[in-house]
Amino acid sequence: MAEKRIARTSWPETPVPKGVKELAGYFLSLLDTNTDDAGVQLASRVFTPDAVFMTSSATFKGAEEIKESRTEAWRVVERRFHEIIKVFSAKDDASDLLMIGNAVLNLKNGKEVKGDFIAHMVLDKVATPDVRISYFQVWGDTGPMIRAMQDN
Repeated sequence: MAEKRIARTSWPETPVPKGVKELAGYFLSLLDTNTDDAGVQLASRVFTPDAVFMTSSATFKGAEEIKESRTEAWRVVERRFHEIIKVFSAKDDASDLLMIGNAVLNLKNGKEVKGDFIAHMVLDKVATPDVRISYFQVWGDTGPMIRAMQDN
C-alpha cells in the first residue's frame, strides 16, 4: 500500500536513499489508514522522539502528541488517499525535502474533496535504516473541505 503513494513520484537528480522513499510512502499510508494504532506507528516508526508534525489544522510536538495526532483525523472523513507527485531536495544528502502532492478525501456526508498540497520534510539519519522525520509541515487549501462540510 505504501508504494502506491510514491509510485508516480518524480524524484530529484540528487540521489534520495531508498529508505527515505520508503519512509515517505509509509508515512502517507499511515495518514490514510483509519486504525487505532496509526498514531503510535507514526510516533515510533516514522518520527523522531522530539519531532514537530504540522498539519493544516494542528501542530503536534514530540512522541506523545504525535501518538494522539490521528484521534480526530477521521471524524468527518470516511477514506483518504495522499500521493507525492514531485520532490525537490535542498541538501545533497536528501535530508531536507520539499514535496508537491495531491489528496482525495471521501467525507462521511458523501462529498469528495480533491486538492493539492506542498510539504516540507526534514529527516534525521538519512543514510541509515533508522531514517526518521524530525520536522514535517504541510500546506493546502482548506476552502474546498470547509465548503464540502457545510453543504449538507
